[in-house]
Amino acid sequence: MATARLYHRYDRRSDFILTSKLRSVVHLSAILIPFLVEATSKPAVVVALVVTTAAYILSEVLRLRAKSVPLITRFTLAMSREDESPRLVVGPIYLAVGVLLSLLVFPNNIAYASITIVAVGDPVASYVGRKLGRTHVGKKTLEGFTAGLIVSSAAAALWVPPHLALAGSATGMLLELLEVIDDNLAIPIGAGSAMLVTTIL
Repeated sequence: MATARLYHRYDRRSDFILTSKLRSVVHLSAILIPFLVEATSKPAVVVALVVTTAAYILSEVLRLRAKSVPLITRFTLAMSREDESPRLVVGPIYLAVGVLLSLLVFPNNIAYASITIVAVGDPVASYVGRKLGRTHVGKKTLEGFTAGLIVSSAAAALWVPPHLALAGSATGMLLELLEVIDDNLAIPIGAGSAMLVTTIL
């Protein structure tokens, strides 16, 4: 009986690690969006994102009606936490909307930096918070916040001047720390808005 409980805890831990890794991969894949826009065009990427998001939402609706879509449903369940799977898994939708709004609302360089901040900062903050976090702010940690800020600032500086990258990253990571709305949406919009305001000041 004790052995069974031990294996059950091990399986749950293994599932959590796999889920965390898959979520990080999805986040990090967003870093490719600016390069795709530069290689093709903004309208083409926007249309592709809208179609992909619509297909994902449809697959989720079907999943909740006990009908699976090959690959998509399995991937969704693999990257969703145990408490998310009984309902619509909205994380990827918020991320897609955040990326889309950034592309449509902000100038290209700020949009690219905003997308980079959410793509890099969020998974870095989560990873460091899990591994090294000691000082908790709600469910988040200051150690994760600091790591996300440093890495996302450096990455965003590929697209905007360092002072703008710092302003955007600080705002985005603060929203992640405070868990305002969904960070997949709040980080890129907050970061982009902060950078836009900084250019005016």
